[in-house]
Amino acid sequence: MDLITSRTMNITQLGMDGLMERQHAIASNIANVMTPNFQRKEVAFESQLAEIQEKENLKDYIKGQNSIEYKPPMMDVFTGDIHKYRVPTLQEKAYLQSNVYDQYKPQLVNDIYSGTDGHGNNVELEREMMDLSKTGTKYLVLSNLERRQFTGLSNIIRGQ
Repeated sequence: MDLITSRTMNITQLGMDGLMERQHAIASNIANVMTPNFQRKEVAFESQLAEIQEKENLKDYIKGQNSIEYKPPMMDVFTGDIHKYRVPTLQEKAYLQSNVYDQYKPQLVNDIYSGTDGHGNNVELEREMMDLSKTGTKYLVLSNLERRQFTGLSNIIRGQ
């Protein structure tokens, strides 16, 4: 991890990107509320973010189980057992070097579960407005988290 980027900043950035895509889909749904046979769109990305977090946690676990630098075997003073550090396998090394963020892509999907009106349109304006509000609130929370990260980094640079 370097000073500028961290897992928190990467995840919040991806989350904000997904929320922006969702805002675009909601705006399209609202614009087409009266269009015959229009099927509302949704954006799914939360499960991808959860998967990225799980993969990053696995990377941390592998790093914790393995020693990056050479350390000589240690002897336990109580039991006399010799503890040797595990060397990562080639598969673990490749996994540690992989970029789990590259696979992230918010998915635009048709909502096939909502009922339609007499003209084949399944957009409900009240629902869209509620979704718009929830999405905006989530975006605000993530942007505040990003702001705090940058404020902390700025304070470190200034020596405060």
